[in-house]
Amino acid sequence: MVYVRGDDDAEDGLVGSAFPDCPRCGDPVLATVVTGPSEATSTPCGCRVTPPHLERE
Repeated sequence: MVYVRGDDDAEDGLVGSAFPDCPRCGDPVLATVVTGPSEATSTPCGCRVTPPHLERE
């Protein structure tokens, strides 16, 4: 499963990354690959992180 999240502020023309920062290294996270209930990897930096809470609509 791949979770991709963008930042709504980017559409407003604000300067900066449209993606959230990695909690470990600070690089922009384009996607989070969930590999287990408590394991995930940030892409493209490769840091191991806690999976985000996925919301259902």
